[in-house]
Amino acid sequence: MLRRNRVAASIFTLMLAVAMASSTVPGQTKVEKNSETFDPVEFMKSFRIGMTYDEVQKLLPRQAQQDTLAYVPGEEAFLLGVDISDRPTWSGLFKFDTLDMPARRPETLIEFSCSAGLSSRSESFEMIVKKVTAAFGDPVEVDGARGQFRQAGWRVTGGSVLTLEYSTVTGASANDVNIEFVIKKNPRHPLADPKAVA
Repeated sequence: MLRRNRVAASIFTLMLAVAMASSTVPGQTKVEKNSETFDPVEFMKSFRIGMTYDEVQKLLPRQAQQDTLAYVPGEEAFLLGVDISDRPTWSGLFKFDTLDMPARRPETLIEFSCSAGLSSRSESFEMIVKKVTAAFGDPVEVDGARGQFRQAGWRVTGGSVLTLEYSTVTGASANDVNIEFVIKKNPRHPLADPKAVA
């Protein structure tokens, strides 16, 4: 009798494990597909400086994992960290300004960035510059000199500036690089006041 109970328990455990495995595999496949198709340049094109917090939330990918929204008193801004996908590992950081009142809340987007570690074999500096140029137009600056650190810059909608920083990972093989995109208002080239011109 005891042996039969053990056999029945083993069969039940095996059936439960098979059911759990079959229910999780499709979800994992979906996440992997989302990760493989994630395009950081297309992702950046979705956002613009001045968007509301709610507008940003609506555009974040479903598979994105968000950190707790944090208020930084020194900057008088809210920061939202987002892990965008697993493969390759992309993360984003959104900065929102706030109302000057006791009950502060995130209002409009003032800066955001995407960063990742990857292999230069799959994404060279030249390939990334080409992708961004196709999406945002000709760059205003490209520092493509061979070395540990390379960068490029573009002017984007609303007087904002997009910068690309491409650097070799210190102590790693020459094929490992970090890349970071940052979009923020350009303080050195403010837009002309139309009232002053008129």
